[in-house]
Amino acid sequence: MPTSYPTPGFGRRVVPLLALALAGVLALCLKVWPQIPAMPLPAEVAALPRAAILALLLVNPLLLALLGAALGAVLAHRIGLRSLLAGTAPSGGGRVVWWTAAATGLGLALLITALDALWAPHLGAEWQALRQREAQAASLATLISSVLYGGLTEEVMMRWGLMSLVAWGLWRLGGGRGTPARWVIALAMTVAALAFATGHLPALASLLAPTPGLVARTLLLNTLAGMVFGWLYWRHHLEAAMLAHATTHLGFFGVALLLTR
Repeated sequence: MPTSYPTPGFGRRVVPLLALALAGVLALCLKVWPQIPAMPLPAEVAALPRAAILALLLVNPLLLALLGAALGAVLAHRIGLRSLLAGTAPSGGGRVVWWTAAATGLGLALLITALDALWAPHLGAEWQALRQREAQAASLATLISSVLYGGLTEEVMMRWGLMSLVAWGLWRLGGGRGTPARWVIALAMTVAALAFATGHLPALASLLAPTPGLVARTLLLNTLAGMVFGWLYWRHHLEAAMLAHATTHLGFFGVALLLTR
């Protein structure tokens, strides 16, 4: 798909975003490291040194980060999806874009928190106790890990990689001419949001037995978030989605601090 500005080489399109994604994977260590002793691991894995267990746990996000960075670098610019760091967006769109992304992320955090609070009484005492423990355990290390892994790595995986791949595939099936139709972007956005939401289910299952209500809650709230981030990626650029995702976690952290005062 033609653009009104030169497209930089593959190295420029992949290296900056891969570096951010890898930084987010490293930040995940801050959250995972203290949790390893309590994890229900197979006996042969639990017998390994703690550092080796951490390395094993990071293999999947590392590979997904590499794949997402590469897919976005190859495909995103072909369908008009942009990134400032990759050099495929001509400008940041001014301060309005950044303020909009930040406000959207904070508003999303408040909305999800409110919906979660309304839903919580129907999900059982075990879930409510878990949420209370998580709020009390909120720390700066957890915040840094969530902001960097969520805001950087997950956006490279889900929006830059997966959403771009689905949108490009649908565009090609339709002939690969001109600007992708809105339904193409909407469907790609939805697929990426659903994948993003489904990716949260293993973490849920590691904490307690997932019930239909808990699975529905996890899928619906995270799909909502994924749709918002996907919209920002489409309307502005990947970095707007990153900022919104990061400020959503900041909002969650702020609410947790208020609830435990």
